[in-house]
Amino acid sequence: MDKAELSDEELAYELGMDVARVRKLLNELFESRFVRYRRARDENVGWYRYYWRITDEPPERIVEDRKRLVAQLLEKLFLEETRDEYYVCPACGSKYTSAEADELGYLCAKCGEVLEPYDNTARVEKLKRTLEQLRNTSMMRETPS
Repeated sequence: MDKAELSDEELAYELGMDVARVRKLLNELFESRFVRYRRARDENVGWYRYYWRITDEPPERIVEDRKRLVAQLLEKLFLEETRDEYYVCPACGSKYTSAEADELGYLCAKCGEVLEPYDNTARVEKLKRTLEQLRNTSMMRETPS
């Protein structure tokens, strides 16, 4: 395997794997920006063939970008969890903000059960710890959020 580009069929053969599994993995790697592809039409069959190669982008940058994105999503979730009080249905587990619970008369919209206050302290603390770990384990410390 010393070629710069390989088709999914060639990769499957070289790795001794099923082509469908290789395609799935390649698509996941593509979505994560670790590989790129080039599409070319096979003149004999008329179908497109995909030729895959490792991306030119430094893996460190890809990982840092992913960490930044995860941190942004966790920050948004953290703000949502700390901004309001929540209520939960003991029967079906549906979760409501205090405004939603008040509007529903503190009855679950799905099953009609009386809602109970939801203690999200453990969830908030876990989000806080995870955010701190993300910020402390990378170049993210150097960039303002």
